[in-house]
Amino acid sequence: MKRVGCGFLISLVVFITSIEVFATAPPVAKLVQTEGQVEYSRQGVKWNAVRRTKYLFGGYHVRTGEDGFGTLINEQSGMSQELGSDSHVAIQGGEVIVVSGSLSAPEEEDTSIFQSLQNKFAKAQRYTTVRRSVNTAVNTANGTCDNKVRTIRSVTVSPGHSDLVWRNACPEFSYKLVIDNATPIEVPAESTSEMIRYPVASNGVGEHTYWVEVLDKDGTVYIPKVESKLRVMSVDEEKALAEDLEQAGDDIFLETNLLEEQGLYIAAMDAYRKFFRENPDANDMRPLLIQSYQNLKLSNLREREARLYNAVLGEEY
Repeated sequence: MKRVGCGFLISLVVFITSIEVFATAPPVAKLVQTEGQVEYSRQGVKWNAVRRTKYLFGGYHVRTGEDGFGTLINEQSGMSQELGSDSHVAIQGGEVIVVSGSLSAPEEEDTSIFQSLQNKFAKAQRYTTVRRSVNTAVNTANGTCDNKVRTIRSVTVSPGHSDLVWRNACPEFSYKLVIDNATPIEVPAESTSEMIRYPVASNGVGEHTYWVEVLDKDGTVYIPKVESKLRVMSVDEEKALAEDLEQAGDDIFLETNLLEEQGLYIAAMDAYRKFFRENPDANDMRPLLIQSYQNLKLSNLREREARLYNAVLGEEY
C-alpha cells in the first residue's frame, strides 16, 4: 500500500507539474499564410482547422492535407520554414519536429518579437490563478457588492474607440464621471452589464484627467483618492495607426500589441474579446485577455476568465 500510495503521489505531482509547465510557457512558433487543409491539435488526437494566424505552444501538432501548406515562424529565433502538403509536425522541447512530410530549411525573418511576447505571457500568468480577493464591500438589496471602482491610471481613446470602461460594482449602483474637474456626468445603473462603458472622445484631442464616483440610492459611497489620465487621439493619429494594424493582418498578438503601445487598452480588450468569440478553442492564448482585464481593473471579468482558462485546461488533460 505504501508503494502504491507513493507511486500515485509521484504521478500526481508529475501530472500537476506538466499542466503548470504547459500552461505557463509562451508559444514556441506561429503558423501564418496557410492555404488549403491545415489543422492543429493540442494532443495529436482532436484536430481543428486553422483559419488565421495560429500561435503554437509546446505539445501542439500541425498537419496539412494534399492541398495544404503554410509558414512556421519560430518565435525565439525569428527563422521561418515552409510547411509542405501532406505533412505533420510537432512542437517539442521548444523546437518544431518533423513527424512526416516536408519542412524547408530555416530562413531569416524580420517579424520576430519573441521577447515582447515572452514578457507578456510571463506577466499574464500571474493572474490566471483564481484567488479570493480582499475588498471593501457594502450590503445592498441584492447582496454584498464591492463599491471600490478603480480605473486604469492612464488610457487613450480615439474617434473609433471612444469608450472609457470600468467595473460594474453592483446592479443598483450608478456613477458620476468627472472629466477635467468639470460638472459630473451622470451615468445610470446598468443592472445586467458586465462592465460600464461611456464614450468620451468628444472631449477634444489631447490630455485630460478623470475619475469615477460610485453612488447607491442614498448617495455617494466611493470617491477615488487619485485621478486618472485620459488622452484623446486625433483622427490623423488613428488613420496612421490603422495602416500599421493593416500590416499586422490577422495576428491577434501583433494587433493588440500595437494598440497597447498607443495606450488603447480598451480597444485591445475589445479585440481580444472578439478573437475569443470567434476562436473559443484558443485557450492557451486566454492569459492575454486575462491580463487585459487586469490592466483595466475589471477584476470580476479577470476572475471569470481565469476560471474558464483553468477549467478548459483541466478538461484537456
